[in-house]
Amino acid sequence: MSPNVCVKTTSNVTYGRQVIDFRSLDQWYDIHTTVFQSLATEGRPKTNFRNMANRKSRICKELLRFWKTIVLLVTPVIFSPLPIYFASTENSKVAACGYVVIIMAVYWSTEALPLAVTGLLPLVLFPMLGIQSARDVSINYAKDPIFLLIGSLLFAITIEKWNLHKRIALGVLVTVGVEPKRLMFGMMSATAFLSMWISNTATTAMMIPTAENIISGFSSDVEADHQEKHVQLKKPVHLDEKTGLLSTRTSVRGPYRRPEDLMRMDEHDDIEDTHEDEERPSDLSRKQADRMAKGLLLCTCYAANIGGIATVTGSSTNIMAVEIIEALFPKSHGIDFATWFFFGFPTMILILILAYFYLLWLFVDCGCLLGCRKGDRCKGLCQRSENSAAYEIIKKQYNELGPLSFAERVVIFHFVLLVLMWVFRDMKFVDDKNGRAAGWTYFFVPGYVTDASTVILVIISLFFWPSRPPSFMCCRDSGGTYPCEPAPPILDWSTVSEKMSWGLVFLLGGGYALADGIKVSGLSTLLGKMFKSASGFPPVALVLTVTTLVSFLTELVSNAPVAAIILPILAYLAEGICMHPYYLLVPATIASSFAFMLPVANPPNAIVLQSDRIQVYDMIRSGFLLNLLGVLTLNFAINTYGIPLYDLDTLPSWGKGFCNGNVTTFASSSSTLLNSTIVPVV
Repeated sequence: MSPNVCVKTTSNVTYGRQVIDFRSLDQWYDIHTTVFQSLATEGRPKTNFRNMANRKSRICKELLRFWKTIVLLVTPVIFSPLPIYFASTENSKVAACGYVVIIMAVYWSTEALPLAVTGLLPLVLFPMLGIQSARDVSINYAKDPIFLLIGSLLFAITIEKWNLHKRIALGVLVTVGVEPKRLMFGMMSATAFLSMWISNTATTAMMIPTAENIISGFSSDVEADHQEKHVQLKKPVHLDEKTGLLSTRTSVRGPYRRPEDLMRMDEHDDIEDTHEDEERPSDLSRKQADRMAKGLLLCTCYAANIGGIATVTGSSTNIMAVEIIEALFPKSHGIDFATWFFFGFPTMILILILAYFYLLWLFVDCGCLLGCRKGDRCKGLCQRSENSAAYEIIKKQYNELGPLSFAERVVIFHFVLLVLMWVFRDMKFVDDKNGRAAGWTYFFVPGYVTDASTVILVIISLFFWPSRPPSFMCCRDSGGTYPCEPAPPILDWSTVSEKMSWGLVFLLGGGYALADGIKVSGLSTLLGKMFKSASGFPPVALVLTVTTLVSFLTELVSNAPVAAIILPILAYLAEGICMHPYYLLVPATIASSFAFMLPVANPPNAIVLQSDRIQVYDMIRSGFLLNLLGVLTLNFAINTYGIPLYDLDTLPSWGKGFCNGNVTTFASSSSTLLNSTIVPVV
């Protein structure tokens, strides 16, 4: 047979799952060869560009999973030339300290190590690099402000143990009511007050469940209103027998006063029109309730951050600023509880009021801003009475606490005693004839008794004060309520070991050790000389720039590491330009608490974001302008009543630094005091 002869057949050849229809021998041969070659090479890796790209992408993904380990190992290697190059020069300690500062800044910002563990690095790196001995470094972890922090945390644990914080919060909410503007005011004021004495994280964690319960009560109220309106719509519509018009006696909307309402209509059209008019307020109430829920949650975490700026113990950054001032300027009088409170508390009130009206405008309709009007857009929310579900929830939780217990009275007594002892410990604004400041520490050696001594004294009292009335001998209870045995103390060590945040102590100790190392190594002198060239910069603009940068930097990095790195640098900047150190350090410290935009900024924001009602966009939208409001208010405060409070219009002798007695003129656009010549005080 000739090869050109075409053999017609209908046979099919099956290779595995492939069915082939061939019509000629040549075609059959070609298909046969192609199929077997493909089967022979099946399973072999194909080295094309697409597979290579996929392999690289897979490797990158694997590396990204271990990015913290990479940062932890690579950072010291990248910056190692810095101490190596200057090892044999006179600037060896300066370079080595700069190396440690860079490593700790990277670790703190990326959290390659836990924040508290990074705070322990100076105890290892400073001795190894020849900056300080381990004995000198370890002193920074047990300084006076550290024990002030420990005492404050212990007292906060006592308040939480006896639910005194919950009684205060619910009491405020029961008093102000559940109208939206009053409810938001109550939540913010109670949260801010608690945050003055308790950490903002604990305050937010306690207030958020209360807010969630109130929100569920609002949802129940809106649903009840909606069902009630539908019941009204099902009522029969009657026409007047004489006129044939819609009867005002049975109208759902009440008597008709408009001429266009007095028209003849059939029953079906009237019911449809009434249904459309009555359904809009209910839908609007649902939207308002959802917006109010977001506002209630966000105002809680924002108030927790704002309240911490009022007292030294309200935020870890405040305590860190006090210690850095004492470490870098040992000849200064320092900042105690009273001097910080007289500036921080009015500033907190101003920012809290502005934040309240801003959030009220953002999450509650403008018609509710100044009051609730009948028939306005606030219908469904502002008409909440004491019979509403939200109010019933608050009232029920408050009643479950019962009457004020003996232990709660003891805690309140110690709290008031502690605050009074802090305020009247050393009243520097009242000078005695012999040059000693007035206060109850007048009877002790000057400078020996501090705020830390005061709080530790009160804490020791809590460890032996009984939690119930005595029941022995003449004080025995006649009713036999309590057994004749020692009552447990108000505070016990098992509770402390369970709830104490020791990591915060190591974090602050690391900040103090870092500041001390900068001073001892000579890096502070280098920074002061470098910043001296910026002496012509207007101080008002400088403070505004610094507070803005710090405020937005804390959106990405926790405020405590930011303060630990930035505050020493700002202190030497103030020395270099012949500026009062408090003028930069105090507002920068407070600005580090203005972290309102992102959930990674601080724990309160992260706690609120766990709610399904809050999205990151909601936090960014409301937090950006709130950051700006806080910065502007802070600059207004430091340039008005902050000047006479801290004597910012004069340069103290302990803060001359590199001025060498030179005269520096401050240019100011907001206060005439800043136009005066700086004269060192002897």
